[in-house]
Amino acid sequence: METLKNAKTALAAANKNLTDFLNALVDDKSFVETDAFICSLNDANVGDGVVSGFATVDDTPVCIFAVNGKTMKGAIGEANSKKIVRTINNAVRMGKPLIAVWDTMGARFAEGIGALEGYGSMLRAYTVAYGDVPVITVIKGNNLGISSYVAGISDFVIAYEDSVIASASPLVIAGKAGVDAKTVGTAKAAAQKGIVTQTVKTDKELRQQVIASLAVFKGEKQSGDDVNRVCKGLKAGVGIDTLIKEVFDKNSFLELREQYAPAVKTGFATLADITVGVVVAAADGERITHDACIKISEFLNVCENAERPVVFLVDSVGTEQSAADAALIREMSNLIYQVNSLSVDIFSVVYGKAIGGAYTALVAPSEYKIAWDSAEIGALESEAAARLLYADEIKSAKDKDKTAEKLAKSYGGENCAALVVAKDGYLDNVIEPNHTRSYLIAALLAHVE
Repeated sequence: METLKNAKTALAAANKNLTDFLNALVDDKSFVETDAFICSLNDANVGDGVVSGFATVDDTPVCIFAVNGKTMKGAIGEANSKKIVRTINNAVRMGKPLIAVWDTMGARFAEGIGALEGYGSMLRAYTVAYGDVPVITVIKGNNLGISSYVAGISDFVIAYEDSVIASASPLVIAGKAGVDAKTVGTAKAAAQKGIVTQTVKTDKELRQQVIASLAVFKGEKQSGDDVNRVCKGLKAGVGIDTLIKEVFDKNSFLELREQYAPAVKTGFATLADITVGVVVAAADGERITHDACIKISEFLNVCENAERPVVFLVDSVGTEQSAADAALIREMSNLIYQVNSLSVDIFSVVYGKAIGGAYTALVAPSEYKIAWDSAEIGALESEAAARLLYADEIKSAKDKDKTAEKLAKSYGGENCAALVVAKDGYLDNVIEPNHTRSYLIAALLAHVE
């Protein structure tokens, strides 16, 4: 008869690497294991390839599970899926963040429908947890097969740079697509497609990213920055990185999906130590693409789940005109729905241009709207509007481009200038750029309960 000592020795040996990994991720001596001896009926894998339990991360209590890629290559079956579901349900019942660490090559196909039922129960539990508690998914090695779909029902997806995430074996996908298997499902590819929110190289970086992600849901973080600081580095034409650095508390910006739709930046920062969602659209006044719409929509889901106010910083000449127009219509419609369905407060700053759909989607729904004195706001850019309205005059001019430029300037000053828009009641204020931080903090504090 197996003794407790023998069982514990076998369990420790089977999960040593994974237990060491978890102990490095969580606070020292905080991990308490649950469901330690669960195993399937048709094998003798003590713990069945999943380690689960309670712990704290930076003094935040969490529920956590990790799939052991060294046990049957992390294959998921009915028994270990039940263990995962119990961990997720514990997180919901206790109201604690969930951290899920995946390293699996797929299902235990020998279990047949039992394995598929296990996947179904895991995805159902994930769905219940998402929006109820913070959900942080970590891709430690591989996440292949049906479990890859958890990426879409997680607040944060953090992947190691050498990890792989794919809906099937990369060899199968590569064969179907006619590409090199080494390029399928890489963390870099997943980040470029917006599946992964952050990438890390080391266990130390992972812990830092997990702590930063958990901090979003806490709502406040001491920055030591001066709430009355003037943004001396702001002026018309400023770059996105400088804009974020000047407006928000120092060193507080946590960027998400950096490699996906890079003309738009999304992430979290603090203003007067209050955590807010940040959307910058877009770099150098670029147009909003369907990928940008997806990026913003996914981010707004997290803001809603975390109950964090949103700050839109807008410099865009509208939406993209391309062959992907149908995709743009679908995703822009979804974005408009997302923005107008938010229960959190929205603040908008037009720091460049807000033309057409950029204004309608990101500025018009806001509770508080301000613009720099150099901003341009309108249905069309000034030059495009001038060329439509004064087509005959431009056509008959000796210097058509110079005439168009002159008429555009005149039209913009009379119709699109921030002061003109404010006089019509569409903006709360027009400000000098260096006061952006002060105005946003004042508005934010007025809305915080």
